[in-house]
Amino acid sequence: MGRREELLREEELGWHELNGLIGSLSDEQVQRPGYAPDGWSVKDLMWHIACWSADCVRAFEQMRHGTFTGATIEEDTDVVNARWFAQSRELDLGTVRAEWHASRTLMVERFGEFGPLTPDADEWFEETGPLHYEKHLGDLRAWVEALGSGVG
Repeated sequence: MGRREELLREEELGWHELNGLIGSLSDEQVQRPGYAPDGWSVKDLMWHIACWSADCVRAFEQMRHGTFTGATIEEDTDVVNARWFAQSRELDLGTVRAEWHASRTLMVERFGEFGPLTPDADEWFEETGPLHYEKHLGDLRAWVEALGSGVG
């Protein structure tokens, strides 16, 4: 198994776990603040991951066209995450779910189509997909368990 296939497999496993946990929640639970200490809901988490997936697609397009500078984004990550958190508060759950699926699909497709795998493409996909998912799965597992026990 090559590196690309390994990363795609890891991404798929994380994606399925995220969706399994999220799918076990009601719409009300998905939108209830408390998933993370700073007041995020699971909907906010979904938007956060969707935005990073869309940004990964942007980076892949820049790589493909030879305009990738290596910079992730022009702003500090915390500033960007805060802006996306504010955006998610204004969006309905249906819109967030649509972007959640669409941006991930595009990210996986673009990574699969990428010519010879480059270190930049490898890093962007791994950091945005499998490693990013894993970063949030612990809190999500705990939140789902707390909701199931009536604590959340």
